[in-house]
Amino acid sequence: MACIALKRDRGAAILLAMLIAALAAAVAATVFADQERWGRAVVYRRDQVQAQALAMAGLQWARQVVEDDGRRSDIDHLGEPWALALPPIPMEDGEIRGAIADAQGRLNVNTLGLAGDSAPERIRLARLFVRAGASPAAAAVVSDWIDEDVVTREGGAEDAFYLAQPVPRLAANAPLVRVAELTAAKGMTPRAVAALLPFASALPQGTPVNVNTAPPEVLAAIVDDLTPERVEALVADRARKPFTTVAEFRARLPSGAKLGSDAGLAVASSYFLITIDARQGTTHSRARALLRRSGGSRPSIVWQVIE
Repeated sequence: MACIALKRDRGAAILLAMLIAALAAAVAATVFADQERWGRAVVYRRDQVQAQALAMAGLQWARQVVEDDGRRSDIDHLGEPWALALPPIPMEDGEIRGAIADAQGRLNVNTLGLAGDSAPERIRLARLFVRAGASPAAAAVVSDWIDEDVVTREGGAEDAFYLAQPVPRLAANAPLVRVAELTAAKGMTPRAVAALLPFASALPQGTPVNVNTAPPEVLAAIVDDLTPERVEALVADRARKPFTTVAEFRARLPSGAKLGSDAGLAVASSYFLITIDARQGTTHSRARALLRRSGGSRPSIVWQVIE
């Protein structure tokens, strides 16, 4: 009997030892897996911080480029160094690229906050809205969204309309910071606003459009009777020799095209949009900013977003 009991105890001891060994192995595997996950998280966070640092450095590069350009020339056009995209520059386990765009080469939607019904700015923006697929009443809607009064324009909308919606809200009654905000206005669908983005900007009221940098779609909204063939001819002529004055722009319009008003037009710019993309390892960071250049001082940052 004693021998049987001894064998039973030895068997139990062996089982207990095996159980302890299995538990130890499980704990070790769990700790190893946790350490591996922690290690990956540390590496990812490190790369993320480095990518964001690269993007921020890119913004400083853009500020310097815009500042240097302001000292060299009295006009701004697409043949200048700032208008050339920064190609991908390889970094250790990453890269950085960027682009500078003239925000004044686009139509400024904030001019609708002050423009009268017959103002050239309103007529140009109304044309642009229609081409982007927005409602013919879009100019009135945006005007009511931006202006400070509560008077509803024909086809527009003020607080009464917005308060009656399933999700009640008020009209902004203030200038836009970004064009994307228009998706909150009556009838401004995300699709229409997305179509507007390359050709519209949200800048201080009264900011003119630079005819040297305006894309063909904006030129077509500015100039009367500018057919596709005439737009192509105007852009080609501008590439050969940028306009030095608005009067020269008018004088060099293709035959048959007419400029109704010189109001709100310019050949130089103060506002520039910056986009910087940086990659480090598997992480990506994008920096976007609006710069304002004034005189010979370093351009100030109106707003910036780091993603």
